[in-house]
Amino acid sequence: MKTVINILVILCIIPLLLLGVLNMISPTNTFELYGVKPIGIMTYSTFRGAIGGMLIGGGLTILMGLLTQNKTWYHSSLLLIWVVLIGRIISIIVDGWTNAAIPAVGTEVFIVVVMYFAAKQLDTTTK
Repeated sequence: MKTVINILVILCIIPLLLLGVLNMISPTNTFELYGVKPIGIMTYSTFRGAIGGMLIGGGLTILMGLLTQNKTWYHSSLLLIWVVLIGRIISIIVDGWTNAAIPAVGTEVFIVVVMYFAAKQLDTTTK
């Protein structure tokens, strides 16, 4: 079971790092993905810094949990992605639903569930 969870953890890391790097290196390729029209330099800065940085930071946090087997890293990444998911849920309630949100919501739910069970698995292996 531990091997399966570790594989799922790796599957959480990959999209965060890839999308984060893409946002940092080439934000123009992600504008359409997010449905955003660049208005100025601050748009590029936000995509590289806030969005790209958050995605890479989340991926690296999960990676640290995997490498150190310390559940605090998993908890911190779970918290980060959970807050992002709550923001999406609020947006769905306030702004309405769009099918374009399905991949993002699905990925975030997947990461939250995997991080929960990855941290739980570390609880059972330390007893």
